[in-house]
Amino acid sequence: MKKRICFTTIAAIAVFSAGLVTVNNTTNSLSQSTENVEGLTVTRTEVSIIAPKDVEDLIAKSDIIAIGKPAQAIAESKPLIQSDGGYVTEAISQTEFKVQRVLKGASYSNTLLIGQQAAIVADRDTAKTFLQVFDDYQPLVKNAKYILFLKKGLNGSQLYFPVGVYYGKFNIDGTDQAENKIENSDFKLIRKDVIERFKEIINQTSAS
Repeated sequence: MKKRICFTTIAAIAVFSAGLVTVNNTTNSLSQSTENVEGLTVTRTEVSIIAPKDVEDLIAKSDIIAIGKPAQAIAESKPLIQSDGGYVTEAISQTEFKVQRVLKGASYSNTLLIGQQAAIVADRDTAKTFLQVFDDYQPLVKNAKYILFLKKGLNGSQLYFPVGVYYGKFNIDGTDQAENKIENSDFKLIRKDVIERFKEIINQTSAS
């Protein structure tokens, strides 16, 4: 069931990079009463994800592959929200990501702006804030280390989005266990293959 939302930030920005997902406008089994992230209750919206077939496909779909750490928690990130008739249609956050190493593509700064498929919004009727999330995406944890497979947003956006919502985001230092909640077997297989494929590089960056 949709939540009616009031908004403090409206931004005309492409949420889903390169048409990799479509919205079904329904909520999944993880309800507000059963999940909590950073002290916020969670509402999830199911999406149809165009997932990579394997690691090679994931690499091919990526404009940038980078290792680094988020400089902001989801509560510190900038919300970018669009609405239609008072309902959330697109809710993302802009998060600063400190790059330690680029494995594919070019980054002309040591900071990338990551589009996360999650944003803090407020219920119009109660004014209570909660975290609106697309599908099984798990927000980046501040100062945890990740390898990200990123696709640049559409329409001139400066944001980079993890490929396939959550298929392009992997924690590599063991400080973020949230992605273990994702039960998708294809994701688990790709995560295992990514860690094995990039093991040497991950180990080289483990001390930083």
